[in-house]
This record gives sequence, structure tokens and C-alpha cells, in this order.
Amino acid sequence: MLVSKDKVVTIEYTMSDPLGNRLDSSDNGDTVSFIQGRGSLFPALEAALEGKSMGERVEVILPPDQAYGETDERLVKVVPRAQFQVEGEISVGQQFRTRRGDTEVPVTVVRVDEENVVVDANPPLAGVTLHMDMVIVEVREAIEEELASGQVQDMDDIYGKEHKKSVAVELK
Repeated sequence: MLVSKDKVVTIEYTMSDPLGNRLDSSDNGDTVSFIQGRGSLFPALEAALEGKSMGERVEVILPPDQAYGETDERLVKVVPRAQFQVEGEISVGQQFRTRRGDTEVPVTVVRVDEENVVVDANPPLAGVTLHMDMVIVEVREAIEEELASGQVQDMDDIYGKEHKKSVAVELK
């Protein structure tokens, strides 16, 4: 079966930066499943997987504009340290949530001094070219529940529901 719209696709992947540093992966046999064509992955990844089949390896280089976007300097803010209502030290790399209107926005501390904390609301991988190495583990038809919800269902749950629907008949 080929990867196409509304098929459930399961992949293993490794994501690295241009220097080969591993940024994320589906190590230890963990896989990622999604419904093709529903926007679960970056559009360029879905396009690269389209028409491929189980067992195929697909390698894609995603420039920032096809992944997490370019770094937006307007999202880097200097905040007076006194505005941080936290106990203990504030350190580089620490993450906080702030509000922008009705939306919660994660920010990462990028610099700290005696008076100010510099936070960055860009996604951590903004501005990074990503190298994706994927292997298609499975392609299957989506069931009605998956198509309606847009979410891949756990196969054990699906088989459990089907088992409950079946009727046991004793033959004599």
C-alpha cells in the first residue's frame, strides 16, 4: 500500500542539524503514526512521503522556512528580573510560560544578568536546517474513528472494541 491522503502512516525517524548532531529520534523502536494529508507533519515531509511504501527510506533536508521558520528577533525580549516571580536562580535554558492575550507562549531564557532576563519566544529549532532520515514502517487504511477525529487510534484499543462486538457461539 502506498502513502496517500487519509492513510495511516507509521515511521521511524532521526532528525539532525547540518553538523550531524542528533536533535530528535524515534529511538528504541518507538514509532510515530499520523494520518497523511491532515497536516500532522510539515508539508514538505508529507510531500516527500507521498507515493512511497512500507520499508522505504526517505531522506529530506528542510530549510527553516519549511520547518520551524526563521528566527524572529522581535520575539526576543529583555525583561526586568524583578518581573520574574520565581524562587531560586534563573538560568540560561530554563523555560517559562507567559501570556500573549489569551494564548500561553513558551519562552526560553537565553541570557541573565543582575538586572535583566532575556527570553526568546521563537521555537527552539527556529532558524535551523533539519535533516530528516525516515523509514516507513507501516501504511494502512484509516478507520472511521480516525478519519472523523483526525487522530490515529491505538490498535490494541481498536482490536479490543472489535472483540467486544463479536459474539461467541458454542458448537455442539
